[in-house]
Amino acid sequence: MGREFLTWLWFEAERNEGGVDTPTFGRVGVDFGQRLSLETGGNTKEGSTVQADAPSQAEEARTALRTGKKVAKARLLLDAGERQYQVNLDAESLTIAGAKLPTMLGPKDASLLDERLRLIDELEAILDEMYVGFVRLRMDEGRWAPVREAMREWVAGSGA
Repeated sequence: MGREFLTWLWFEAERNEGGVDTPTFGRVGVDFGQRLSLETGGNTKEGSTVQADAPSQAEEARTALRTGKKVAKARLLLDAGERQYQVNLDAESLTIAGAKLPTMLGPKDASLLDERLRLIDELEAILDEMYVGFVRLRMDEGRWAPVREAMREWVAGSGA
């Protein structure tokens, strides 16, 4: 379900002016940066990797969507108010890697470590809220059916 989640995140960001709503953090800006990997499912996996400043806007990525591939790995740029995070997310395991936290101000002592840990917790909470929101939507067929249809149109249309 991780590939569906990341593909839905791309869809949501594009249809909602670059943001995804969360209960705690409000609208979180979502963008895809530098590298985007898409794969087919099943036993025989075929993949495409797009490296660009805005890979989600690249024709190669959009063509991969149209051929049935879903996002397998992505570099996410998350904007939560005044804090910007960057993180690599693997759809198969939802593993977080290479996180870049917002610039922290303050003395280089124990309080800096506390701030760093707080920011890591916040990043995890943002991702958790987006994923839980997706899972709740996905499990509610009445709400999911129109979203699934809109995603199909998005993939087939010129916007994707």
